Amino acid sequence: MTSSNGQQATQQVGTTILVVMMEVDQADDAVFNKWYNEEHVPERMAIPGYISARRFELDPDDGQANNVMRYLCIWELENDSPLQSQLYKDQNARPTPTKEAAGAVVKQRARGLYRQIFPAAGGYNDRAGYTYPDGTKIAAG
Repeated sequence: MTSSNGQQATQQVGTTILVVMMEVDQADDAVFNKWYNEEHVPERMAIPGYISARRFELDPDDGQANNVMRYLCIWELENDSPLQSQLYKDQNARPTPTKEAAGAVVKQRARGLYRQIFPAAGGYNDRAGYTYPDGTKIAAG
């Protein structure tokens, strides 16, 4: 990925991710996305220890046969300490009208905190390819 100034962009990598999936009727997308994009993400990113947030919508061609929800957010964290912070607790205790409206349209939600197990730190980025035990090599593409 290249940034706007032509430099190679790098992404910080933490050792913990928070994965959140939510199901919202399409008729309620505007309310939900307004809260998530304009309030929730900036609010959480103000907490020390949050590194990044990325939101995704399920590919409609994939359907929901895989028992997953339509919206996914992956929060990159340094570790799990942001979720224990006073600022996090204060934010949760201070609902806004936008948050309450969005919460009312969420039909289903799943959340999981994951700790990195491989590699020990950073991201695996060996692009040399893979050699099977029988000697067959798959070249990096």
